[in-house]
Amino acid sequence: MPDEVNFIDLVALTRITPDTVAERFGGLINSSFFDASNILATLRQKGLIDFTTSFPGQSAVTITELGKKILTDAATDSQKEFGELDLTILTQLSNGKRTMQDLSGAINVRPTDLAMHLYKLGQQKYLMYDFRNGIVTITLTEKGFIQAKSGMPTPTPQAAQEKTSTVGAPQQLQGVGILPDQFQQAQPVGGVKAAVPASTPPSPTVDINQLEANIKKAKRKRVYGILVLFVAVIVVVAALVIKGVLKY
Repeated sequence: MPDEVNFIDLVALTRITPDTVAERFGGLINSSFFDASNILATLRQKGLIDFTTSFPGQSAVTITELGKKILTDAATDSQKEFGELDLTILTQLSNGKRTMQDLSGAINVRPTDLAMHLYKLGQQKYLMYDFRNGIVTITLTEKGFIQAKSGMPTPTPQAAQEKTSTVGAPQQLQGVGILPDQFQQAQPVGGVKAAVPASTPPSPTVDINQLEANIKKAKRKRVYGILVLFVAVIVVVAALVIKGVLKY
């Protein structure tokens, strides 16, 4: 099954050519005939390769459709950008994890995912691997060592620009009791166009004649009030005088 493909399977699969035969496969992976036979048997069991046997000739090794798909996926993933899992793998390698057994124990991911990322890191020159005696040994390159110590790479300007929010985008007016067609665009301020009223409502007209009449009426009331007060004072004084005369 595809989920069971590990990095050893993937590397062995990449070493198979159209003229590969089972009897000479050990030389392609720097392994003995016994180790090479075990690896080929594992690939055959997972459905990645098949054998074509012709007597008295040698057994040809062919990659199945599933095996071709695994190789295609690995080539596609090798073009992806450096990620968090890649950094974790490089960090573990810099800490001395060199074999698949060590990496699998330190990084809890699917064998296929780990295999794809290791292949990508190899294609991007972060690491190199050696297939010998049925075991893959992985070593960091200088580029991989520097990356493991420096952490995640700085985003490219294009990626940073995509993450930057745009300024000056139109916003929807909420809670305003004026229809949109009652506004016109004013001059931009700081990159944002402000909405202002299209026209100023006319001021109410003033009736001059009515205003003058109101003023005159107010004056008459004021004069009338003064006269009433004056008469009241005269009456009070007169009453006091009369009261004094009668007393004496």
